[in-house]
Amino acid sequence: MAETRGIEVFGRSATIVDTSIEVRAYGPWLGVLALLLGVAAAGATAAGVVTAADGAVDTARWIAVAGIAASILATGLGFVAVVMGRGVSPGLWAMVLGVVGNPWVLTRILEAAAPLVR
Repeated sequence: MAETRGIEVFGRSATIVDTSIEVRAYGPWLGVLALLLGVAAAGATAAGVVTAADGAVDTARWIAVAGIAASILATGLGFVAVVMGRGVSPGLWAMVLGVVGNPWVLTRILEAAAPLVR
């Protein structure tokens, strides 16, 4: 418990009293969980690309769906972690991985960049 000092005022006299404030320390577990989901989203995207390159398109499609779900969860939990202050740095990285590791977002970026390559 953290000790603080306050002033208790009754009428014209002031007395200094000691008060105790309970401080709860929440760890960065929420940001770390979001970061793990972001890594899972990026891993699912990579696994989906490799699976699609091998010719198993139906399996790759389901892996991409799992990657999209993991990236949405990672981005959302990362945002909550940043706002609540429970793992700000891992939460920020989770949001970055959630957006970059999303197969749908990567597909749109590659479609937009395709005319520039030709």
